[in-house]
Parts: sequence; structure tokens; C-alpha cells
Amino acid sequence: MQQTWYFLRHGALIQSGVLSGRTDLALSELGIEQLYAKTKTLTDIDRIFSSPLQRCRQFATALSCRWQLPLSITDSLQEMDFGAWDGKSFEWLWSNTHNPSIGDFWQNPWLYTPPEAETMEAFYTRIQQWWHAQLATPNDSCNLVITHGGVIKQLLALILAFPKHDTRQQSLFDVGYGAMIKVQVYYDEQGIAWPKVVF
Repeated sequence: MQQTWYFLRHGALIQSGVLSGRTDLALSELGIEQLYAKTKTLTDIDRIFSSPLQRCRQFATALSCRWQLPLSITDSLQEMDFGAWDGKSFEWLWSNTHNPSIGDFWQNPWLYTPPEAETMEAFYTRIQQWWHAQLATPNDSCNLVITHGGVIKQLLALILAFPKHDTRQQSLFDVGYGAMIKVQVYYDEQGIAWPKVVF
């Protein structure tokens, strides 16, 4: 029994240079083109999953209609909520954030939380619970997940068994707009899942 997962980050946005998080920005024309280019060679997809934010949801909805596939839109696949920093430009954040600063947060998001933001603990837990729920029932489905850079980095950290409070995924993985990661999950005779990243 083997599952296949494609994790696709949304394309470029209509506004650049901002900490988008939960800010519901739309895709630019380039962003839409990036996603169509990345998905045109995919075959045998059984189901599409998407974040509810429009930069993921609108393309996922169009693709599910085109391919006549079921679409599951789930809050668990949303980007981290950066609270009072959400939607601000990086230039503004580097000049105006203190105790914690954006630099503190990038260095250790487990220790520093932006004002009014989702904690790293909460972000980690919702991604972990969603992923474990997908692995719970062995099957041979092929799935496309359209989501965000932070979500994909956390999924990679889980798949590669990084320690929970590790922060290496923030700097080790560069998940650009329209980037797609393939993961295959094998199930042994006891039904235990063994995922691996495929290059």
C-alpha cells in the first residue's frame, strides 16, 4: 500500500514584500501561471486539499472543476497567523518591531510570538494533527495539497522527524512560489506509515 502526496505552494501574490500570513491576498497573473505550469504534468490525482485562503482556494477550486475531483478545504492548512504583524511589509517590521522583534521571531519562533499571533505550539499541533489524520488509514491514493510555505516547511520537518522544537526547517528549506514537493508514504504489514521525500 502506497500513498503519494504533492505539496504545492501557492504562486506569486498581487502584493510583494509583506508578511502575508492570514492576510487574504490574491494571486498575481504570474502566480496563476506558476501553478498551472507546475500541475500540467500531474496525472492520477484522486483528491485535492487546500487552504481556505484565496491564494490557494481559488486555484484549487478551478483545478477540481477542471479535473472533476473532490476538493477538501481545511483550516488546518492555513498559513500561520502573525497577529498584529500580519500584512505588514518586511521593511516596516524590521524597523518597528521590538521585544520581540521580527529578528527574534525568525531566530526562535518557539520562544518569541508576535503580538496577538498564533503560537508556534498551536501552529505545529494543527499541522501535525492534520498530517497524522491523513496517515491513519492505509490507502493507495494520490493527493495534491495546495498550501503555504510555512505549512510545507513544517510538514517536511515532521516527515523528516526533526525534533519538535527544532527551527532548522526555517533556514534549511527554501520553498518558493509555485514550488512542489513530492512525498511517498509506504505502509508495512502492521499498517505503520513510512513517508519519504522524493526528488
